Order: sequence, then C-alpha cells, then structure tokens
Amino acid sequence: MRFVQPLSSETQSLLERIYRFSKKHETRQKARCILLSNKGTTINQLVLIFDVHLNTIYNWLNEWESRKLLSLYTKKGQGRKSLLGDDKIEEIKKIVEDSPKELKTVVSKISEKYGIEISTSTLKRYLKKN
Repeated sequence: MRFVQPLSSETQSLLERIYRFSKKHETRQKARCILLSNKGTTINQLVLIFDVHLNTIYNWLNEWESRKLLSLYTKKGQGRKSLLGDDKIEEIKKIVEDSPKELKTVVSKISEKYGIEISTSTLKRYLKKN
C-alpha cells in the first residue's frame, strides 16, 4: 500500500479549496486524490473512484511527492500543438485580408502554400486566438 506523506492542515485546506473551486477538471481530480490518499484510501480504491488506470494514480502520487502543489497543474507545452504555428500568423492574416468572406479559398491557399490540411472552423479559431 502506498499513501502520500501526512499533510499539514494548511496544505489540506489549500487542497480542499483547489478541489472545490478549480476550473480544470484534472486539477480537481488530482487534488481530491491527494486528499483521499492522505486519509488512507488505497490505490485500488482510488482507481475505482477516479476511473483511471493504476499507473495514473501512481503518477499523480509520484508527482505530488516531487513537485507538491505544482504537480496539480498541467505543465506548459503539454497537449496537441497547433497545426498553424505562431510563425505563420502574419502571412495567414495577409491571405485572409485578400478574401475575408471566402474562407474556403483561404483554406485552399494555406493548403497549397504550407501543405497543411485544415478546416474553416480551425482557421476561425486560429484567427480569433491570434
């Protein structure tokens, strides 16, 4: 059996607040997992509670041991990378300015120029973000 090291009352109250008010679901799950492990919940019980793989629970606990509160949040750079990098924003804006009402034409020009297949909705999200 593996549990986290006993938590101070300050850390417990902070984890409770994170569990209740964090916007990210994964952050709330990790905080609750740490709290339950501190109370003596076994790894197998945590697997059933969170409906995740056994290795995921071990990863959460190992990260907690090494990084403490920072382990609850996703590191920068994780997740899928953008199809259209930030280096292409100016060129894409110029293409869109040429024909702002015809996004299908813009998408085909981007496909020809960069060899990247994207949808019009992806292009809209990219332009809103940038």
